[in-house]
Amino acid sequence: MSLMTVEQAAKLMSVCTRTVYNMANDGRIPVVRMRGRSLRIHREKLEAMLEEEAAASIRAAGGVKEKSCRTNEETRPTGGSATSFQMESTLDDLLGQKTTRQPRR
Repeated sequence: MSLMTVEQAAKLMSVCTRTVYNMANDGRIPVVRMRGRSLRIHREKLEAMLEEEAAASIRAAGGVKEKSCRTNEETRPTGGSATSFQMESTLDDLLGQKTTRQPRR
């Protein structure tokens, strides 16, 4: 188990130290309270938490999804757009306007 300082955790998460203290007080990050008011953060647990949150945000945004599999075989990523035309249609719907497309010959 390796521990890091609040300053190191802030740098890893690209936030200020006050945010790290707030997250620690709210129980949103794994911490060890040392004697007095000193805090240390579990490096491995924090990195695992950040990786999981990043993966969850990608899945929530409609990105690559993992199918659950009942076998021991490796899972393969699925999702995304099937064709460029499907992506154009999706973007048209999101933007509320037509994208320019050259006519077929």
